[in-house]
Amino acid sequence: MEQLIDEESRQELKEKFQKEMKRPVELMVFIDPEDSEHKDYSDFSVQISKELAEIDDRIKVKVFNKGDPECEKYDVSRFPSILIDPDSGYKIRYTGAPAGQEGWGFVETITLVSRDDPGLLPVNAEKLRGLSKDVKVQVYVTPSCPYCPMAVVLANKAAIAAKGKVMAECVEAYENPDLADLYNVSAVPQQVHNDGALISVGVQPEDKFVDDILKS
Repeated sequence: MEQLIDEESRQELKEKFQKEMKRPVELMVFIDPEDSEHKDYSDFSVQISKELAEIDDRIKVKVFNKGDPECEKYDVSRFPSILIDPDSGYKIRYTGAPAGQEGWGFVETITLVSRDDPGLLPVNAEKLRGLSKDVKVQVYVTPSCPYCPMAVVLANKAAIAAKGKVMAECVEAYENPDLADLYNVSAVPQQVHNDGALISVGVQPEDKFVDDILKS
């Protein structure tokens, strides 16, 4: 596969990581080598993660195959999936390749996790830190949607603020059509909470998004 990140973008990312990253971040990439239907997505997920690690050695990459014990440990059953720094207590995953427009949101999430900083308004971060229950937020996206990364990053920020309490999952609808059909995804980004409750379609204001999580 050709290099995914061109030289100009590599330099920009190098400067961004040097400026914004504070500590190492581990990317766990899960693939199914025998799944020919999703091979291109899996190859992309592995390559983009490794190319980011080449740019900054604080980004660590581990690749696991379907059937490895880590799949059960981290409750991974869809491939490809990428978990961002799960051993630090964060529950942030990409179910499907972070391709197209999702690329910049993926990078932004890595830097936020590296700083352990949700990047939310203090009042909203405090609300999320006070969560007394676990909440799962799925954001359904497509690679060509320019608004989807904003919704995904907002969910990931919530997962950083409510460390261990909010699970944020970016679900690529084309790669997971059964899930998209199950939740009647007809427009993206679409947010679903706790495996079933449709919360909203479109990018939500931060205050509303946080309140929706608190009420879910």
